[in-house]
Amino acid sequence: MLTAAVCHQAVRCSILTAGKRCLTVLIPSLYFFSMLSVFAVRSDGLRALCGKKGLPLGILLFSQIGGYPVGAQLLHEAARSGEICKEDEKRLLCVCFGCGPGFLLGTVCSGLPLHLTLWVMLSVMLPNLLLAPLFLRGFQPKECKPPKLPFVQLLTGTAESAADAMLKITAMILAFAALMGLLEGLNLFTLLSEQTAQTIRSLLEVSCVTELLQVGGTLPTAAACLSFGGICVHLQLAAITGGMDWLRFLLTRLCTSAMTYLICFAGMKWLFCGVTSVFLPAVQPQWTTGSILPGACLLLMSVMLLRTGTRTSH
Repeated sequence: MLTAAVCHQAVRCSILTAGKRCLTVLIPSLYFFSMLSVFAVRSDGLRALCGKKGLPLGILLFSQIGGYPVGAQLLHEAARSGEICKEDEKRLLCVCFGCGPGFLLGTVCSGLPLHLTLWVMLSVMLPNLLLAPLFLRGFQPKECKPPKLPFVQLLTGTAESAADAMLKITAMILAFAALMGLLEGLNLFTLLSEQTAQTIRSLLEVSCVTELLQVGGTLPTAAACLSFGGICVHLQLAAITGGMDWLRFLLTRLCTSAMTYLICFAGMKWLFCGVTSVFLPAVQPQWTTGSILPGACLLLMSVMLLRTGTRTSH
């Protein structure tokens, strides 16, 4: 009975924390960037900028700076509009995947010197760029272009698509938070050493990577976790794309994680005087208060989703 009460409280706290993080951090930071990504594809701007053959390369570069869901959303939009086939979407998703500088600066790079920050960014991005030619090989651009729509209709559709993606991401984060809370409530992580437990947490939910450094984890290990992305992020991508080649994707992410570790470790050892461990002071998340931005984003998303649901029912 006591165990059930403890589990219930742990799950409740985990979901509340995840929900607050989604409302105050994730949605305000990703929603408008998600809209920009969808608009770039639907308006034919990305294709015009990169050319027909350069479209996957443009999505690859966009994904490295935009954050984990951006590459998946760009590929899904390109597949939906007929610019790439579904097989190309699944294949390119393996490397069009990156945490982005914003996430890095808010987690493992918080408080690091500039030279270490830049090296960690390079360590996370470079493996995707090195492996990209293997996944871009054989890509054949299609002649199909997105239909020309009036600007207002294009903007509305973009907002609806971004809201749908944010809803899927938020739902997956909350569901995964419940799982993590259950594991915590059952005290399963107490059977492992502190560093091992925190590494496993980071591989499940990548936002836990900050605590990995706080308990003595090495910077290369943290960078490798960021390159892997975490199972929760992988499930978010599957929700956005509607399906993925799990075996190929996971093997690629494991390969890029190993490459990231080696690149980061080599830099720490030979370029920065053997520094591999970095003490990161405990950072308490500062939830946004007194700002209308989270509420405005949530309201706009709700209106767009309700509008989509109403139109579909008719």
